[in-house]
Amino acid sequence: MFQTIRTKISEMAVDATRWPGTILSAWGPFSFSGLRSRFRVIASKYWGNQPAYENTLINYDLARQLYRNDGNVNLGSGFCKPIVDLQVDFIGLPTASVESEIVDDQLNTCLHDYWADSIAQMYRDAIRDSKVIVRIKQPSLDNPLMTAEEAQHCILECIVPERVIINRDPLNQDVILSATVTHKVLMVEEEADIVNGVLPKEKEHDIIELITPQDYTYYDKTENAYLDSWASDNTWGFVPLLEVWNEFSTELNGGQSDLESVFPFISAFHDVFTQSLQAHKYHSTPKVKFKIKDIGQFLKNNFPDAFDSVTGKIKPQAEISWTGKEMIFIEADEDAEFLEAESVLGDSKTLLDFIFECICVASQTPPWAFMKVASAANQPENAQTVPFTRKIMRKRVGFQKYIQELLKMYLVIIDLTPLRASITWASVQPQDDVMRMTAFQQLVMALEVAAQRQIVSDDTYRAEIRPFVRSMKNPAEEEKDAQDNFTEQLPVSSNGHGSPQNVPVVSGQQGKNE
Repeated sequence: MFQTIRTKISEMAVDATRWPGTILSAWGPFSFSGLRSRFRVIASKYWGNQPAYENTLINYDLARQLYRNDGNVNLGSGFCKPIVDLQVDFIGLPTASVESEIVDDQLNTCLHDYWADSIAQMYRDAIRDSKVIVRIKQPSLDNPLMTAEEAQHCILECIVPERVIINRDPLNQDVILSATVTHKVLMVEEEADIVNGVLPKEKEHDIIELITPQDYTYYDKTENAYLDSWASDNTWGFVPLLEVWNEFSTELNGGQSDLESVFPFISAFHDVFTQSLQAHKYHSTPKVKFKIKDIGQFLKNNFPDAFDSVTGKIKPQAEISWTGKEMIFIEADEDAEFLEAESVLGDSKTLLDFIFECICVASQTPPWAFMKVASAANQPENAQTVPFTRKIMRKRVGFQKYIQELLKMYLVIIDLTPLRASITWASVQPQDDVMRMTAFQQLVMALEVAAQRQIVSDDTYRAEIRPFVRSMKNPAEEEKDAQDNFTEQLPVSSNGHGSPQNVPVVSGQQGKNE
């Protein structure tokens, strides 16, 4: 068995070095159109009855250059980072529940205290690159700075997809049979000699890790040797990797980058901006035009130092400098004027504003995300915010299943049943809470009247308000728990005007004689 794994990891090592992170087909040209390549990543015939872009990949390097604004279109790609980061901020962190207070507290502690930064990185990388690999790990207590509580809550690690090859069960694509991860590890070849002032000699090694549900195996590609001392058993029984896609598409058989649709407008903005800067050089410095009848007299009037005082002729190799000249003398019938190229910045600004609007529409990002506010009126901003709000809700739905899978992995790691947690999200914008509570108030008032008139039952009442109260259980359990809101009717003393009365008393409060 071990020899079979070694043979397999050696074969994967060869493929990983040729095309890191993918097994590429030999069919078709390797060319990029925008952010997406038409080169397939699965060994199959290139021409056939299948979507043109199926199994194609994003040009990861170009997408990351756009995000960092350090590529060839850097006068327009400055919009890319706000497009991505604003979504990450608004998606936020959810609240998980498996209807167990102790387990819920553990899950939400992981999400909000230990995994918050990694989940934000997961959002960012997936939105930008269309895909990211997330790995859940349990830190070793060998680190003196690692506490038992931190190790118990695990950590998340985001890995670029180029470094990972995932082998899935052909009959059940949700099951990962094995995964290969390529690491760049800096190892010390020679120890430092402090006495002689010799620094340690280090060398970067390509370490290939093969993960199966049974064990972890490591192969040093640089030294062509297995690292048996690194090998260990996989006590969890599953491969702790998760492929996270951004807006998975069946016709692509993969995810999509949010920079794909906006990339043509980013390039156009860069081109127009570049041309405007070049045109600015021609009209920024005006030229002087003189209409002179006698050039000699003009030079004598304005540059007398250039003439010989004895002969009255211009000196050999005389220089004429306009530096410091604030006044020019010309004859009455002579003239001087400035020549200035007509500025094209007015038309360029109109075009740039139009391209900017195209960027906002294509990315479904409101202009205020780029610190541009058209007016003080709220109506335009609300109209621009609605598509963005819907986009955030769509992103939350897409990422929700991946968060649930990570929580299921965590439950298995801590020896609990891998229940699928229910996920709830906060409102996208604070003002949404006000509108939501107003709608809830109106609904409760209507249901109260309907219940008193015996039009609807209590079960219907609870089912209708359940979407507004996130922590509310199903109607049957909620009805059972609601019985604890009131204690048994308690006898109270007479008020002097009649027999003792039985008044229901709310639990936690003292009865009153009214």
